[in-house]
Amino acid sequence: MQTNNVFSPARFGLYMRKHLLDNYRLYAMSVIVLAVLSLILLLVSSTDNFSITASGLVPIFFIMLFITGLIFTSLSFGELGNKPQGIDYLLFPASQLEKFLSTLLVTTVGFLLVYHLAFYIAYQVMDMIVFAKRDVHIVNDLRNYLQDTPAYYWYYAWFGAQGFMLLGAVYFQKYSFIKTLFLLTLFLGALYLVNTVFVFLFFGGKMREWYEHVPFIGVNITNGGTPVASGNTMLIIPEPLQHTFLFLVKYILPPMLWTLAYARLRDKEI
Repeated sequence: MQTNNVFSPARFGLYMRKHLLDNYRLYAMSVIVLAVLSLILLLVSSTDNFSITASGLVPIFFIMLFITGLIFTSLSFGELGNKPQGIDYLLFPASQLEKFLSTLLVTTVGFLLVYHLAFYIAYQVMDMIVFAKRDVHIVNDLRNYLQDTPAYYWYYAWFGAQGFMLLGAVYFQKYSFIKTLFLLTLFLGALYLVNTVFVFLFFGGKMREWYEHVPFIGVNITNGGTPVASGNTMLIIPEPLQHTFLFLVKYILPPMLWTLAYARLRDKEI
């Protein structure tokens, strides 16, 4: 296949334009829905004995970021679940790479922009309500949290989870969110059990509890005597290996999952 049949910037731009024009009402509605939902959750979380108080934003922000982002991603490629729509999607004059990249951009960059805008609107409305009722402003602990802690790790985790959900959306056109979440839970559970077996083989007699370990990262053991009477030591993998694992999770895992999703989309048939 010629290069311009795989990716053409002009054709990709036209396809993105068509996609946005076809779905701008949906995205505008998404901003409104996310803003209203954020406002409702902020009102609920800041209510104490039916009186509004100035409360924090961090838990609501990150919980909603993951839930809404993963649900939104799971709705990708829904056309493939309907035969007529799937045929139109696959036969549309744009390469599979261009179609995939448009979906990837919408579910990552597009969603994050929409989410932050919606949450900001909800925060401003909530702040006006609190100020009107209590004559104080909301304590914006989210701003302080983002400045004082490495909060970007939440975004690394989000991109990894989004990659899993996008891969699941290609494989499952119906109930992809539930199916992907179920299979991911099974996979992580199996990984934990495999690690448990190896931990018992090496440290079985020294462990306090069978579950006190982090898969392939560390294990909690006793220093001697009985588990109750002795001290504990958390054995962690060497620091260079920690950096290697962290690098893989941050920079390799999401692109790898996106690549697998694209490869699956190329082989997709109706």
